[in-house]
Amino acid sequence: MTTRRFSNQELYSLRNKIPVSILIEKVLRIPSRTTEGAFRFLCPLCNEFNTAVNSKTNLARCFRCEKNFNTIDLVMLIKKTDFVNTIRFLKNYQKNTPTKNHPKPQSSEDKNQDTQHIGGILKSIIPPRPIIEPFESDEDVCERILAIEQKLEYLAHQIEEITTRFE
Repeated sequence: MTTRRFSNQELYSLRNKIPVSILIEKVLRIPSRTTEGAFRFLCPLCNEFNTAVNSKTNLARCFRCEKNFNTIDLVMLIKKTDFVNTIRFLKNYQKNTPTKNHPKPQSSEDKNQDTQHIGGILKSIIPPRPIIEPFESDEDVCERILAIEQKLEYLAHQIEEITTRFE
């Protein structure tokens, strides 16, 4: 009998708590664009832009290939890694982004009772600027900037979801 390396809960979180559109655009850097108000990306299998992302299911789909991709599938395809290394990559990404501890959306009754100022939300997500060491490499600085960009992109994604609920 073999033991599982990753629990169902861990795998569920990696598939559903990391926004697939952010993973595509910011992390994996798959060519993407917004066409007619819809996010499109270059399919890693057929190299066509006949694609879409469903934020409710957190799946990416290519309509030409008729394939669905979750976050795990995409990382395995783009980075050409096996399942275990893909899970390690996604867990590391999740650990370093605000998606891991993002609170569940409140019910419509609670929405107006616990409002927060956007500045307070940003301060809680973006860490204070660390003191730059004299020998810090450009690569380290670029990694920090990328992490901040990913966090801001995630916030923009969350704000967009909230505004669509009120429309």
